[in-house]
Amino acid sequence: METKKKIGFIGLGIMGQAMASNLLKAGYEVCVYNRTREKTASFAEKGCGVSYTPKQLAGWCDVLITMVSDPAAVDAVMEGPNGGFEGLCKGKTFINMSTVSPEFTRQLAEKCSKTGIIFLDCPVSGSKPLAEAGTLVILAGGEEAEICRHEPILLSMGRKVIHAGKAPAGSYLKLCVNLVMGHMTSAIAEGTEFAEACGINPALMFDTLDANPALQCRYFSMKRPLLLDKKFPPAFPLKHMLKDARFIMSAAEQKQAYIPVTEKVLELLEKSNNMGYGGEDISAIYKGLKEYEK
Repeated sequence: METKKKIGFIGLGIMGQAMASNLLKAGYEVCVYNRTREKTASFAEKGCGVSYTPKQLAGWCDVLITMVSDPAAVDAVMEGPNGGFEGLCKGKTFINMSTVSPEFTRQLAEKCSKTGIIFLDCPVSGSKPLAEAGTLVILAGGEEAEICRHEPILLSMGRKVIHAGKAPAGSYLKLCVNLVMGHMTSAIAEGTEFAEACGINPALMFDTLDANPALQCRYFSMKRPLLLDKKFPPAFPLKHMLKDARFIMSAAEQKQAYIPVTEKVLELLEKSNNMGYGGEDISAIYKGLKEYEK
């Protein structure tokens, strides 16, 4: 039986904090790093190691995981004299679980390949509640044998691992999923706005969706209280969906995929973000709708 690997985890935001906690619960020896050091305090209280630099963390662990906001954040923790790449060496594993562009993922994979580092492209599908429950879906890109070998680690944070193909297939699949999520969110936000304009209680729209087996959707149920109460605590911040929508449109242009509805969703996300709603939940796109023509 293989000894459990030592895991270094970088990024203790909304998702990463829950994911690192679940690795600890699964019995892994975990050490963490976060650029805002205050976020490591709760882990130190649990007896978890805290590294001063990504390089130090990467030198200690067998598997290094990053869960940060965007490509710039990955570069900030992985590049430079104290970056994670300085501590990684041949035979170690680097798993990027951040949502980044496929082109950026391809560059990470090539860099790792040149030095013998095992690279897995593993963004996740799910927001804060699923991260806390350990029921994320892991969208895994990489060599199939390595995905299988690291599956116990991945399943400590999620309920299912979907093998997408070689990197950057995980990143492409994540963008496909988030394209659909963006449409679903804008649809129920527009439905809420339209119902209110027509003098219909939007709760009746959600009741109808829930009562119809063909339209029943757990995601709609999760967003229902936010849209009805007009309060949008972030499970998945709007600014992150905006970032992903930009990646989607860029990839669509490269692949010559025609996705005109997504282009309009991107426009609405940009307007909502510019209105100051970027830090709120993606469903705050509703507030962008309300002010769209003002």
